[in-house]
Parts: sequence; structure tokens; C-alpha cells
Amino acid sequence: MVLQHYMRHLPHVTAPKEKALRFEGCLCWTDLVNATQPCAGFDFFAWDEVRRAAEESLQAVARDDVAYFISRLPPLEHVRVLAHWFDSASYFDIETSGLEADSIVTLACCFHENRPLRFLAGENLDDFLDLLESVKLLVSFNGASFDVPRILDRFHISELPCAHVDLRWLCHHAGWRGGLKKIERELGLHRPPDLAGLGGAEAVWLWQAWSQNGDERAKRTLERYCSADTAMLKMLAGKLCALSGTSVTLPNEGELWSLIHASFPDLGRPLTESPSPVVEPAPRKPVPEPMVTADLFSIAEMVGSTVGLTRAEKQARLRERWRKHTGG
Repeated sequence: MVLQHYMRHLPHVTAPKEKALRFEGCLCWTDLVNATQPCAGFDFFAWDEVRRAAEESLQAVARDDVAYFISRLPPLEHVRVLAHWFDSASYFDIETSGLEADSIVTLACCFHENRPLRFLAGENLDDFLDLLESVKLLVSFNGASFDVPRILDRFHISELPCAHVDLRWLCHHAGWRGGLKKIERELGLHRPPDLAGLGGAEAVWLWQAWSQNGDERAKRTLERYCSADTAMLKMLAGKLCALSGTSVTLPNEGELWSLIHASFPDLGRPLTESPSPVVEPAPRKPVPEPMVTADLFSIAEMVGSTVGLTRAEKQARLRERWRKHTGG
């Protein structure tokens, strides 16, 4: 699925006309520009428009204008754009404080120029907008419905300053249905052991453990979890391109994890509670009992089995458990 072979974004070129053009030897935009006479039954005036649009497409490729094609090709053809700019694409994911309308963006991670980057609320989240200015093609999973609107709202902007491709529907069209983690499992992709089983609801708890209790291990687990999503996006994008028949350099799974481990070393599983401050001589409020007997982070131990629960239901259980634990 080479980008230059797609012609239906050109004026007057329907699917039958595209087929007729190929039959007459016009296989790409360059062939159209170099043709000495109209092909496929086009009259002189329509043919001139086709050739000028083909020349414009070639110029857009030459100037690396990804947005030109994202705005002109139908969403299911965006895999052509992804394949053409695969090596320079950036992969991103966000975490929020919940699913409620007033929840905030707590973390944005981006695999950019072969580096895992993180932007945390209260530290450097505003720098993410500066990064977007340097991004050529931003890639997400379900970002058009969730991540991008949250980013636009957070930074009070009307649109992204870069082109964007959402892998969700490209995966759906390829027969890979469900959420990102379900697709990962079906494709035989694996996350590091400390991140296995974590999801969006757990990310909310991790943010609370960091923002309210200062648990550094919760913060690091959250950073690793979100960064892992971006690494998986790059691997998934590579597999989509390969499935479409486009030759790209597939990412090495081990190398991607090594980059994440180097940037965000595993500090161990988060504490279930932060150490209680010593206040003397005034008496202190009794410290709540730990959520689990071991100093390990385990959602199942905290709230029971979460099998079959939606993300919203898991979050509701976690919030209730958190309120009981903190005495709120």
C-alpha cells in the first residue's frame, strides 16, 4: 500500500477510474504527471486537473507535509501515510485522574525520536505542548475519541499542531478487535512483568498514591505503564504496515523495552500506603490499617476479583477503597 499509488484523492478519480488508469499503465502520481495525453477516458480539462493534483501530491511528499494527506485520504487509507512516515512518527498516550468530565490529564507519554518521554502534571506537563510543535505524525490508539480531546481541552487549543493517526480503526479493519491490551495478547506481544495486568483504573490509583501520599514507586509504575503503551503502539503500527504489504523496519521489542527500562528503571511495586508522619507532642489520628498484608501493589487483593468489570466499575471500587484507606 504505497502512498504514491493511491489516486482517489485526486479530482475526478473514482474507484473505476483508478482501475482504468492502472490498466493503461498509470500506477502512481509520477506516471500521471509524465503522461503525454489523457488516459482512462478523461477529457482534456479533467485530465489537466488530475495531473496538477498529482503534481501537488508529489510536492507535499517532498516537503514532508503529512497533514496534507491526513486531510485528503479516508481514515482507512491512513495506514499508507503511517507506512510512509513510519520512521519519523511519534507515539503517545495519556492518563487521567478518572473518567469523569472534570478529571484532569495526569500524565502524557510519547515515544519520540526513539526516546520515551514523560510529561507529568505538577512537574512538566506544559512541555508536552512544545513537543507537539516538533512532532511530524502523532500516533495513538483511540486517541481521536479520548486522548486528543483531553489534550485539546487541557491546553485550550482548537486542534493539534501536527497530523494524527488513530490506530484503533485501522486495527479493527485489519480484524484486530478490542482494546490495545487484548490486541497485544492476540499478537503475542508481552509487557514487562511489573506491568502485567495493569490498566486504566489502576493508573488512576497510582496517580492518587503519588499525588496524595507521595509514593515514588507509584509514580514510577505509572510512568512505566504509560510509556509501555507508547512502545506497544510503535510495535502495533509496524505490524499494521507489514500486514498492509508495506516494507518498514519493524521495531525490535527487546530494544524498545530496554529504552524504557533505561529511562524509567523499575523501583519495585508501589506501597499500599505512605509512611505516617511523626508529630510530637500532639497525639496523632490513628493510622488506617494497610490495604494488604504485604508491601505489594495488587488490585485483586485490594478490591477483590475485577474479572468482567468495566473500567468505570473498577475505578468505582478503587475510589471507595481509597476513601476507606485514607479516612476520607
